[in-house]
Amino acid sequence: MKPFETPTQCCYQTPMDDSFCAIPWNTSAAWQEANTSLKHVLQHQRPELDESFRLAHGLHDQLTSIFPLMDRLCRTTCPDCVDVCCQRAWVWADFKDLLFLHLAGIPVPDHQLLFRQEDHCRYASPDGCRLDRIQRPFVCTWYLCPAQTQHLRQAPAEMKRITEPLQQIKACRKKMEISFIRTVS
Repeated sequence: MKPFETPTQCCYQTPMDDSFCAIPWNTSAAWQEANTSLKHVLQHQRPELDESFRLAHGLHDQLTSIFPLMDRLCRTTCPDCVDVCCQRAWVWADFKDLLFLHLAGIPVPDHQLLFRQEDHCRYASPDGCRLDRIQRPFVCTWYLCPAQTQHLRQAPAEMKRITEPLQQIKACRKKMEISFIRTVS
């Protein structure tokens, strides 16, 4: 196998398959390697990574503060949905997602969400996501489906309580990633 790595992507191709995959760490071996590598860096550069750890813990607090709002929004819009985005979405954990989980000390899911583009999320069930909300990729939190967007347009104060923190979280995730990369480079 030949690894192709960038800060946000790590895909593998086999000698029999020359196609480039867009899903990072989509095999069990690649997923384990990515997580083992991150653990190793965090253990051996812990003091130098204080800023990254601080940002990740701040992210944890920001995320958990909006989860009750997101849960309420999902309870309002998801039960009657005929086009369940969690069942058809093409999403995966990216580098910032893995970095956050490791820095914040949150258990990492056993596998990447998808193996191939044609797959459905392995953690989606008829009753919703089997991952704790904090373990999910950020896209699973910030994506607002059309029904949710329509609901929030009718409740501007609620929309503001959700969308403003999401923008702050997005910026903090970028700062966390930059801090980590600058430190380990």
